[in-house]
Amino acid sequence: MIRIKDIAKLCGVSTATVSNVIHGKLNKVSPEVREKIEAAIKENGYVPNQSALSLASTKSDMIGIVVTDKMGSKYVMEDPYFSRLFTFLEREIRIMGKYMLLILGHTADEVLVQANRWNLDGLILCNIHPDLMFAITAGYDKPVVTIDSLFEYDCDSIVQIRTDDYHGGYLMGEYFAKMGHKNVAMIADNDVAGDHFRWKGFQKGLSDNGVNINDKSHIIIKSANKMEHDEFERVFPILRNMTALFCASDYYALVCSQHLRNHGVRIPEDISIAGFDDILYSTLFKPELTTIHQDVEEKAKKSVQSLLKMIDKKTVKHQMLTSVRLVERESVIQAE
Repeated sequence: MIRIKDIAKLCGVSTATVSNVIHGKLNKVSPEVREKIEAAIKENGYVPNQSALSLASTKSDMIGIVVTDKMGSKYVMEDPYFSRLFTFLEREIRIMGKYMLLILGHTADEVLVQANRWNLDGLILCNIHPDLMFAITAGYDKPVVTIDSLFEYDCDSIVQIRTDDYHGGYLMGEYFAKMGHKNVAMIADNDVAGDHFRWKGFQKGLSDNGVNINDKSHIIIKSANKMEHDEFERVFPILRNMTALFCASDYYALVCSQHLRNHGVRIPEDISIAGFDDILYSTLFKPELTTIHQDVEEKAKKSVQSLLKMIDKKTVKHQMLTSVRLVERESVIQAE
């Protein structure tokens, strides 16, 4: 691999002169020498060390994507939603001529060490708990965007982008009611942030259409993989008496469906089931899963665009919701 001293030798200059050209310090180099060095770099395929460039510049052109493994033993990278989100984030960052650094951090110190080591221009925090977000922003003086944050926080250096979870829940509640379902429940692994708003919207969509349910119909299960089987066994006596189930994610809809089938329950003949996210597997599942589609691509675009505007000291909107829509497939049928 060609090194900076090889370029210097080819051009008959010092390594310091080559370094000045690489780092844009062109006032120290004549136009003729600069052109000679740039030509040698191009012809020989020399690629400057990105970390060295970051340390030498006030900007690194690198964006940090931070996520924690909040799903216990289920690694976040196995979740289809996150794989889609990271794919769209990387594409948008690349289109803007920047680079993405993925940080799987469990503590603020872990995140801040990486942010400072790479001189990151900004951070995008995905599904971060409030305590961790406060700790990160307290030790980081550059722009931050949060995606699907667990709270609303008014701060000039932070943009928060969330799915319109309430409306998504409302659409599913309205749909269940119109399909004649009255004995219904929602399954989630918590009652905070997005899942809380999905539940409240679900209740409202039902009640606006003549179906009233209380908190007993909000079934919370523990989410770690090895606990899921026991959790579904615990709530199965409740689920078997429902005509339709709304799951807070497609992942839980698929897991729940498999568990019900293991008990001889037919989907949707015995129980209709629906999810939220519209992941790829929702169409591979048989019957195909009725769900709420959230625009992950739109979320990624708004996140990257907002962060780059803040880096450039431009005005941004600090609270944004992304759109949702109902996708009718085969897993929900008309109640008898």
